[in-house]
Amino acid sequence: MKKQLILKKQAFFLLQIMCLALLSMPFMKVQAQTTFETATLRCELDETGRVKALTDRSSGINYVPDGHAGFLIRLKMTNKKELTPQRLQRKGDQIWLDFANGLKLQLRVDVQPDYLSFHLLRCSDTRQINALLWGPLNTSIRDTIGEVVGVVRNANFAIGIQALNTKTIGGKQKDEDGTTASFAGITGSTATSEIHGSSLQAFCLNAALPRQVDVLHMKANAVPAIPNYTLEGSAIALFGVPNKKALQTIGTISQKEKLPFQTIDGEWIRSSPKRNRPYLITNFSEANFDELLDLTRRLGFYSIYHEGPFKTWGHFELEKAQFPNGRTGMKRSVEKASAAGIKVGVHTLTNFISTNDAFVSPTPSSGLLATNSSVLSEAISAETKEIPIADLAFFDFKSTLNCVQIGTELIRYQEISKEGVPRLLNCQRGAFGTTAQAFPRGAKIKRLADHGYKTLFPDWQLQEKMIQNLANFFNETGVSHLDFDGHEGALYTGYGDYGTNYWVDQFMKKVDHQVFNGSSIMNHYYWHHNSYINWGEPWYASFRESQADHRFRLQPFFERNYMPNMLGWFLVTPTTAVEDVEWMMSVSAGYKAGFALVLRYEALKTNPNIDSIIATIARWEQAKQLGIFNPSQLAILKNTKNDFHLSLAAPGIWQMQHYDKFRFEHQARAVQPGEPQQSVWTFNNKQSTQKMHLYLHADGKEGKIVNPVLEIDGFFEITLPITLLTGEALLWDGSDTIKYFNAKGAFVHNLNIGKSLPPLKTGPHQIVVSADQIIGEHTLLKGVVRLKGIVEKIQH
Repeated sequence: MKKQLILKKQAFFLLQIMCLALLSMPFMKVQAQTTFETATLRCELDETGRVKALTDRSSGINYVPDGHAGFLIRLKMTNKKELTPQRLQRKGDQIWLDFANGLKLQLRVDVQPDYLSFHLLRCSDTRQINALLWGPLNTSIRDTIGEVVGVVRNANFAIGIQALNTKTIGGKQKDEDGTTASFAGITGSTATSEIHGSSLQAFCLNAALPRQVDVLHMKANAVPAIPNYTLEGSAIALFGVPNKKALQTIGTISQKEKLPFQTIDGEWIRSSPKRNRPYLITNFSEANFDELLDLTRRLGFYSIYHEGPFKTWGHFELEKAQFPNGRTGMKRSVEKASAAGIKVGVHTLTNFISTNDAFVSPTPSSGLLATNSSVLSEAISAETKEIPIADLAFFDFKSTLNCVQIGTELIRYQEISKEGVPRLLNCQRGAFGTTAQAFPRGAKIKRLADHGYKTLFPDWQLQEKMIQNLANFFNETGVSHLDFDGHEGALYTGYGDYGTNYWVDQFMKKVDHQVFNGSSIMNHYYWHHNSYINWGEPWYASFRESQADHRFRLQPFFERNYMPNMLGWFLVTPTTAVEDVEWMMSVSAGYKAGFALVLRYEALKTNPNIDSIIATIARWEQAKQLGIFNPSQLAILKNTKNDFHLSLAAPGIWQMQHYDKFRFEHQARAVQPGEPQQSVWTFNNKQSTQKMHLYLHADGKEGKIVNPVLEIDGFFEITLPITLLTGEALLWDGSDTIKYFNAKGAFVHNLNIGKSLPPLKTGPHQIVVSADQIIGEHTLLKGVVRLKGIVEKIQH
């Protein structure tokens, strides 16, 4: 009896202790459902952290597809396994997520009228974590997928996420180095198309851990930890709004969360009508700047951009021949342009270091980026040409410079000996003006990262100096326009998109004025800094053909990511024709797109048509800015097969001359004995009597067309005395002279043929095409007949 009483007292005492312990604990409970609401979106998470509902509060539609609930956050471990949360608990504005291995995440949730934001406050043990994985947030929306901006939308509703800092990367972590961006491509993965509709996702790489990862083409790079880096602070915003308010909501998030917020004349660049203005790329100097500034003004462009003003990249010294007064001379040019309301820009390659820069020569910085390192297995003298290394595993690949660093000497080598003691062979000692030296056994040797442009790169610490150097140049001169060309160079550090984000973010913070900018790559966070993307280069084919498919494939990409339409670079040479420039301007008007016009001083002074070219550009640009074209006209202007001529007949009355085009071709084929080896084509002149323009192009992989022969309407016949190689072309304006162009579209010379094309009356006509020889499989002669069509009057 006494024993039972003692047991009862002990049980009662333990029960009291348990009750007190429970009362002293923070009040948290596991709920079947956790809900957060904005004015337009209801987000519901279940007890394991799965996102069960993303509901349009107006229509009541839940956009999470049946059977495809997503996640708010997951973990990717250092062993490459992915963990999903096992339990979610909430207290006020904070939630706790429990994972396997005893891992816990604490998040703060901020509820705004337009969006929700989720901020990582604490992680119980980051040593096991390779990356935080935000999402995927799955939706049934499939109409428009903004892969970079991170918005999916249909006719009625849009759902999106926004990364709220540089280390939170929009997209799927497809590579261990954390790269999502493509090089001059059109991919992104912040929003992706899925079987069930779409998903939204982001991640944060744990750069606090040293890693060994493949970086671009370089295998097993040793990537050190970033000092003071933490996963804590990673954050995203989530919103769901009516489709028409999606861009406005991103702007609201940008301002409230202190993301980059570029403006033009006080208006956010993403909604400004001036967001895609064309600009001039040229080779201005102190001596010719006034002339080229006047050209910019005549064209109606907003910026004059130097294509290559720097002698060195790293410290950014200006070319003395162009700027004898250095940065003072550049500043004077900027001041002249500013007085005219025009910006000045300069071109460089983001973090590329030229080998003539002070970071390299004569005393190389210890911060030059290395892919990996080893040690000398034997001592060497300053004359040693075969350098012994302890481990060649990370040196055994070819690159442009094949450069290593030992102390303050740079050394280039030809190849590696794999027999016996590993050695670097045929070494060039004291490369790039450094000093050849003796080194003891065990001295550290670094394999430097380089690029095909014969440049090196900074490591994470040296890049801080390089960023400051570039910012200093901008602050001292007032230059306010820059393309982050070679932006992918920031990926070489091994920190993926964080590296590219960090470079731009730090540069923008150090510059004391706004800098309009483009880039060679695009990612989610950089979207906020970016002014435009202007991909499409003029170096590879003719004015109309160079990277044409790429230019026009990009336009839908821009539109679904709320970016301004841009058509890329177009090159005006001393022989560029007005007709080609007018074609460029008509397509630009159709897309309401900007572009860059590359027009060097030499072309300005020597192209006989330059005044007409300038007037044509200014006229079309004025019409585009006034918005004179209706939707049906915009549609035909987009068609790159069309040609037009625009003129201003009277104030407010425009005339648009259409051109009719007929395309034909001829190639060798099997014929009966005695049958002519020719192709017969017919076409119509729908207007009054006129001369035709004729374009001929040799098409195919490898081959040639010898002495093309043309016969028109059974009476006019001419043999063109030339052999066209594939890719080459002829342009005949109907006169007695034909222009001959090479495979890259460059004018070669005129053919004086002594007769002009006959005038064509209204009605049907025939052209017969043949040649003395057509050599090469699949080689064919393609042609275009161009005739004046209708004239359309436009009043505005």
